[in-house]
Amino acid sequence: MNKNTDTIMACATPLNAIGAIGIIRISGGESHPLLAKIFKPYKEQKDCHALMQLGEITTKNFKDKCFAVKFYAPNSYTGEDMAEIQFHGGVAIARGVLRSLSLLGCRIAEPGEFTKRSFLNNKLTLNEAEGIADIINAQSESHAMQAYRMLSGEFSKIVHDACKLLLDAIASVDVILDYPEETSIEDFDKIIVNLKSIEAQFIKILDSSANRRYIEYGINVVIAGMPNTGKSSLLNAIIKDERAIVTEIPGTTRDILKESIEIDGVRINFIDTAGIHDSSDVIEQIGIDRALVAIKSADIVLVLTDLSESPSNLEKHLLKELPIEKTIKVGNKSDIKRFNKKTDINVSAKTGCGIDELIICIFKKLQLTTDVGYITRERHLELVTSALQSIRIVLTTYTIASPDIIAEELKEAYRCLTEITGENATESVIDKIFSTFCVGK
Repeated sequence: MNKNTDTIMACATPLNAIGAIGIIRISGGESHPLLAKIFKPYKEQKDCHALMQLGEITTKNFKDKCFAVKFYAPNSYTGEDMAEIQFHGGVAIARGVLRSLSLLGCRIAEPGEFTKRSFLNNKLTLNEAEGIADIINAQSESHAMQAYRMLSGEFSKIVHDACKLLLDAIASVDVILDYPEETSIEDFDKIIVNLKSIEAQFIKILDSSANRRYIEYGINVVIAGMPNTGKSSLLNAIIKDERAIVTEIPGTTRDILKESIEIDGVRINFIDTAGIHDSSDVIEQIGIDRALVAIKSADIVLVLTDLSESPSNLEKHLLKELPIEKTIKVGNKSDIKRFNKKTDINVSAKTGCGIDELIICIFKKLQLTTDVGYITRERHLELVTSALQSIRIVLTTYTIASPDIIAEELKEAYRCLTEITGENATESVIDKIFSTFCVGK
């Protein structure tokens, strides 16, 4: 059986959950005949693309009132004939419909097989298909937005435009190789102008993608400082919930506590830590050691200082040890401030004053914006980086290198970019990508 041509099925809604609606999708040449064997519309209508009909589905053990929709090739998601059945969302019903279709010769789809067929039928580029997977798996609104940019073809257009310029450059170099006596420096000048344009575009993409992990995984913000500076109170004030225990007893927090919230579509992971000081308590010291480890791996460290207390030598030492590029000095208890300390921002965890400004300060520290396109897939970054490397070799050596060497570097850059879109991707790469998809997609 050819897996790319047989008829497949899968639940497009969670199979093991109860909901108002369950959806099973079918794709392949036998989709419509298979649907006709288990579904009868209440009112016969002329078949047409994407027409939803109300009717009855009949299996061996039960019936259900449901909707069914037919999609005709090539205007379906997969580019093949497709059908969807929308029924009451019970687990037993979903399994019964799948069982009936299986007995009629339909097989369960492999992970990502619907989208893989869409790619193989030229409905999507490979990176656009990856955008679909990223939308499904997005953990924040900003991650979903970046995935949609990839799905909508924003990145594909950049890659296609670069490929076109590279093909023109390769063709020009081939002419130079075939007719060296009829070429001049002006022929190379046009190639170089185009390559510099691609270089500038890719540098911009790579620079903007430096913070991609914040979009995908969130920003890790550690709240650190001496005991009783209000670290746990600040965490509670930020997340607007009493998640951390707060007392006036020094050393109340003995382990790290992590809470995540989403702000402006970006997930921020706030990590409350034990107060840093010299301690003879073995358990308390373990918490302090964990705090120091968390500080080292943090994206941002909020170092809290108590504005109602005079600065200590240990506090000054902590600030001196931390890298300035990821440290924000926060003065807490601004409502009872008695000492002027050098801070980046003052807040009051008790009243909530300055909390919104603190969040803005975190974004500014990372120079993080969500209104530009990022490359979030490591595969794409590696291929763009490799293509840029080949382009830079040409730009730095074209006056001394032979045309055949230049042609090879240009072809390597083109190969990398076409692997992004799937035009030049190997079967193993394609299979690996789609194996990460859910079954119903």
